[in-house]
Amino acid sequence: MHVSENYELLISKIDSFIRKYYFNNLLRGLIFFGAGLFSAYIIVTISEYFWQFDTSFRTFLFYFFILLNLGLTAWLVLPSLLAWLRLGKTITHDQAAEIIGKHFNEVSDKLLNTLQLKKLVESDEKQKALIEASINQKIETLKPVSFPSAVNLRENRKYVKWVIFPVAAICIIALAAPSILTESTKKLIRHNEYFAPVAPFKFVLLNKSLSAVQGEDVKIDLKLDGDKLPADVYIETGTNTFKLDKDNISRFHYQFSNLQKNTEFRFNGNGFESGLFEIKVNPKPSLLHLDAELKYPAYLHRKNESVTNAGDLTVPAGTLVRWELHTQNADKVLFDINNHEYEAAAESDGVFEHSERLFRNTFYKIQPSSKSVSRGDSASYRIDVVPDEFPAITVQEKSDSVSSKAIYFNGKIQDDHGFSSL
Repeated sequence: MHVSENYELLISKIDSFIRKYYFNNLLRGLIFFGAGLFSAYIIVTISEYFWQFDTSFRTFLFYFFILLNLGLTAWLVLPSLLAWLRLGKTITHDQAAEIIGKHFNEVSDKLLNTLQLKKLVESDEKQKALIEASINQKIETLKPVSFPSAVNLRENRKYVKWVIFPVAAICIIALAAPSILTESTKKLIRHNEYFAPVAPFKFVLLNKSLSAVQGEDVKIDLKLDGDKLPADVYIETGTNTFKLDKDNISRFHYQFSNLQKNTEFRFNGNGFESGLFEIKVNPKPSLLHLDAELKYPAYLHRKNESVTNAGDLTVPAGTLVRWELHTQNADKVLFDINNHEYEAAAESDGVFEHSERLFRNTFYKIQPSSKSVSRGDSASYRIDVVPDEFPAITVQEKSDSVSSKAIYFNGKIQDDHGFSSL
């Protein structure tokens, strides 16, 4: 076989050794990475469970744990992985030859010497034939040797114990006391949240709903469950702290008055705090003002007019009234007139309208509402309708005192809106 072909075969065997060499390093790195990961996890979770660190220290532990694992990955896994994939820097053929020579006595320095002779061929043309013959002879003696076998993957077994110990500890804890892992892990992941220390009693909020309409009062009912109950319980809202009224040994209450915005609060007793609660305050839908356009019957010959801030009205019978309702925080408006309820038509944002032709005295009620507040404050008004009375005629008949054939009539005609002919 030609020298170049023999040499290429030799280089191919060395490259196979290099790939297996880095694969072995990758396996070993993964083992030590796993050992570091699981060991750090156990130390951090157990420490958090028993010492219950504050938010700032949990944040430090969270990022320290991430940086530790990134560092271990960059140190133990990434270089070998890139080298194995032939994407990163690897050892040279000469360095590989030295490693192989240490493993195989029969190879000794032959492999390194062969590589050095190949370089000498390129620089010494006079001795080229002699050198190539020497290279070919050495390669023939190296052919039976399997270079990749210089790497023994089974040697990594002795390092596996460093992973088994922490994994076994995690499994035992998960079976015996899973809350150590679950609670600590939850607190570390949500490291920037406050978690109250575990109390010998529980704060049980009895309110089914923590929702109110703006301006309403909300009574908070609290029950304590446990063996060691505090004598007094306090409620903290913002920077203020108030003592709850005590109903009995385990029941307390407190009343928020005239709520105007969402309010967060927590309970405190014997140095233990509850989680954070929030009363959601829904804006109250309200009627700001209403205007009315009055369209009178044509026969009255009266000019139509607009009334601002209309409420109670006095109008002639047959008048068409169009109300324009200006609201705040309202999605719809119910217009109740003569015991008939209508939904006012939306005209623009916060503005609704409704029209009625009126023939008799009546009352009407306006009630705005929203998706979160089904019924807002209502407003009731009265409308006095002036009826169109029939024309009245009064006639008196008188005979002439001189002539019996002459009869005189006199009388009176009247109408509330006047008349034009008789």
